[in-house]
Amino acid sequence: MALKHLSQKLHQNRRSLDALFYAARKIQPMSGTGDTLQAARFFIGFLPSFTNLGYLARRALWQQEVWDFSGQHWLVTGASTGIGREIARQAAAAGADVLAVARSAEKLAALASEAENLPGSIHPIALDLSLVASTEQLIDHALAQRPGLNVLINNVGVLLNTPSTTIEGLDTGFATNLLNPWLLTNKATERGLLTAGASIINMSSGGMYNVPLSVAALESHDDYQGALAYAHHKRAQVELNAYLRRIEKGRRQHYVMHPGWVDTPGVETSLPDFHRLLKPFLRNVPAGADTALWLAARRPDQRSPEGIWFDRALRAVHALPGSRQGDDIETLLAYLQTRCNISHAK
Repeated sequence: MALKHLSQKLHQNRRSLDALFYAARKIQPMSGTGDTLQAARFFIGFLPSFTNLGYLARRALWQQEVWDFSGQHWLVTGASTGIGREIARQAAAAGADVLAVARSAEKLAALASEAENLPGSIHPIALDLSLVASTEQLIDHALAQRPGLNVLINNVGVLLNTPSTTIEGLDTGFATNLLNPWLLTNKATERGLLTAGASIINMSSGGMYNVPLSVAALESHDDYQGALAYAHHKRAQVELNAYLRRIEKGRRQHYVMHPGWVDTPGVETSLPDFHRLLKPFLRNVPAGADTALWLAARRPDQRSPEGIWFDRALRAVHALPGSRQGDDIETLLAYLQTRCNISHAK
């Protein structure tokens, strides 16, 4: 019945579907043909897995779990709404002491108020993490308040439909989605904020499957497409996670995951056609947060540096051959260093 309903919705929303196929074609440069039908097949191919249909099917095979994060110290970015808020709330409900970071002091205060009677606690920190200066300020604040983080969740992200530049001269999406999470992880490691066995969990996106690693695309405003820019940032995030796993060699657990297609305020605002068309089939926010919480609780072994976690399982990071034909990691690292003058993690 669910698949029949999906078919009916797709037929009824043909105009929105055309827009989505166009967007899919725009974020699939490796296809070579530019054929809309090929892009449509690629897009439709993810529907059963990334929507709530895939989540419900996989969840039926999981054992029921109760999280216990008692005595742990967490830092969650992008914690005022959506998946980040849910992760922070559930971690506190399971006993964790959570530093919740986002721009909106009002929304963070509401979250902290809701958590007053939970076993753990939430401590709001209002900062704009599109700024390098704010990220460095966050490190100082966290060291003063909660040295010895057990879990760092790099969840903050933004998909902009028009290009924007920060007061520091960086592309806003690039700075928020990639540069500052990388800086936060590096500085937290360098300055001893993370415990030796800490878990660092990076929130990526299934959109990264559509693109190769392209340093030139990370801050490009030429023929700007927000979904394309976001996909490039998230592809780079996946490559950086593999790099950190190689150099850390298990001292800390670096994970990268994607949540599937989730009904969040950010998706509704940034991808209105997508949201309107697929709303009945999008995952709810707790489903989007599930794998991050599971990773923090279970800390699963990951023998290969390369891989992205989705629905509690390690998946391949390439779905199309062309996504491998990009820049190398050293080119990306050099670019990041020039943009915020950071050194590689040691």
